[in-house]
Amino acid sequence: FAGLFGVVVYSVVLYLILVKCGEKIRRQYKSVLDATEEMANGNLKITLDEDLGMFAPLGEKLEQVNEGFAKAVHEEAKSQNMKTELITNVSHDLKTPLTAIITYIDLLKQDNVSEEDRKSYIQTLDQKSQRLKALIEDLFEISKASSRSVNLNIIEMDIVNLFKQVKLEMEEKITEANLDFRLDIPEEKVIVALDGQ
Repeated sequence: FAGLFGVVVYSVVLYLILVKCGEKIRRQYKSVLDATEEMANGNLKITLDEDLGMFAPLGEKLEQVNEGFAKAVHEEAKSQNMKTELITNVSHDLKTPLTAIITYIDLLKQDNVSEEDRKSYIQTLDQKSQRLKALIEDLFEISKASSRSVNLNIIEMDIVNLFKQVKLEMEEKITEANLDFRLDIPEEKVIVALDGQ
């Protein structure tokens, strides 16, 4: 009888221990499941503070996935901001020559324009329209580059000469901006493989 009583007591104690362990495992599983549901609903600020027991490796992976999602969302937001800024800048850059073209066309429409002024206006219109064309072509190049379908024309090029050429082309704008432009480049050629455009 004592042996049977011992087995019953042992069984009851074992049952209570298993129920307690089962409850703890169920609570840990529910915690991981709840965190997964939160992430699925878009909440990227979950934290798994409690002891997850045998689910701890899964909890660590969920936190890594959560960090990855948060990073991806941040990068996407940054990309969208850059796109918005690009569109704003491009709009401004396209508007400038277009406004000049409209102004000079209005001037050409006037009856009292001398032949000398007319030639000057037409020359300015030509410059501004070429500038507008170049900007639009650049915009298409940027679009191609962002879709990774740009074809580069890689050639061996002297980068020192390229810097000097750019400085010479920008001389008027540099002077207008009252900038002290310092160019610290070697005297000898530096050949680099790149697309000069």
